[in-house]
Amino acid sequence: MSRSAMLNAVVQNQLKIADIESAEEVGAVLTLTRTATQAITTAGTTIVWESEIRGYQIEWSGSDITIPATGWYHLSIACTHGSLNDLLYRINVNGALVQIAPGIGDVNRGASSAHFMRHFIEDDIVQINVLPSANVNITVVAENAQPESPILNIVQLSGEVDVDDV
Repeated sequence: MSRSAMLNAVVQNQLKIADIESAEEVGAVLTLTRTATQAITTAGTTIVWESEIRGYQIEWSGSDITIPATGWYHLSIACTHGSLNDLLYRINVNGALVQIAPGIGDVNRGASSAHFMRHFIEDDIVQINVLPSANVNITVVAENAQPESPILNIVQLSGEVDVDDV
């Protein structure tokens, strides 16, 4: 291969990489919490969010979180409930249960968290539902405290968000 052909191949590959980078503009994030305790029953309770700590591109209202673009997202939730009961965290999408994870954490302090990675479609409505082994109250503890509660973080991992809509 000549030097000219090699340089041309390098330039073509760089253009292909630039195309991939422009197609993967990741940018949607959301952190929600509550400002008051919420009773969680053994029937399962959907968390009603009350306060946005930070957000970009993801809209929410009460318990409903609207996904802005098709792609992969990471969700993490942490709750303190002050009891020795286990929690199951459940993800509902458009009203249907789609994923369950056990709460992992310090059961002796009544704190746990769960992490989800999931592919969503644009305009999916996501809700977080908590199922305890006995009735409890989710305690409100400020962000950056030990332990934080309840805190929900959603970060878009892949996909494209139209930043012109901002």
